[in-house]
Amino acid sequence: MNHRRLLELFWDFSRFIESLHTLYLDSVAGYSILHERLLNKQQSMKDILGEHEYATEEFQDTYSIQYKNICDKDFTPVSTSPVIKQGDLKERTKHNGENSLFLGSQCVVSAYTYWEEYLRIEIGKAMGVLKQDAENTEGTRNILNTHVANDFWGDMKYLRHSIVHKNGMAVSGISRCKIIKWFSPGEKIELDYEKMRSIFLALGKYRNEIHSMSLPKSSSIKITNDKAC
Repeated sequence: MNHRRLLELFWDFSRFIESLHTLYLDSVAGYSILHERLLNKQQSMKDILGEHEYATEEFQDTYSIQYKNICDKDFTPVSTSPVIKQGDLKERTKHNGENSLFLGSQCVVSAYTYWEEYLRIEIGKAMGVLKQDAENTEGTRNILNTHVANDFWGDMKYLRHSIVHKNGMAVSGISRCKIIKWFSPGEKIELDYEKMRSIFLALGKYRNEIHSMSLPKSSSIKITNDKAC
């Protein structure tokens, strides 16, 4: 067991989790601010126009807007549809809206890729069950399935497969999840804020498990009543 290498992996994984988590939180906070600014702008229009039909929320939602009108900075749109409808933007940026749900799915894909393509293999090497030049092959995965397995990551595999290969619809294997028991086969995978909070807490818990693995077992010390000669 290479305890020094396991400690390095603990710090590697800690940095990865922090980067992923702060990306998620920064983005969700940004969506919230954008949503609130749009609501305030629509309210300002109501204050100016009063009861005019153009001031209603329903009408304003059909009207286009530019990011510079709500961000105080001109972000040049680069997309197939440069027109931003206020209603669409409001729907995307609301709490647990389309943006945050999509971001949550991408965080799961990113975390599982880090595990499967790097962390799991390196743990196997540090444990001595894989050669130092081992790559992510079928033979490597067979060894890892025996020696470096974890219920949480097993569940994350089904989430990732549902997101990447089934357009976000839960695969049949989702029923075998042992920890993440939120979805049934055929159900839409929607990872809202509370679900993502649970996932990030589970990532932190596994990080701590790596730290525990990095600590050499202390030798037992026996104290006897023998008198010194």
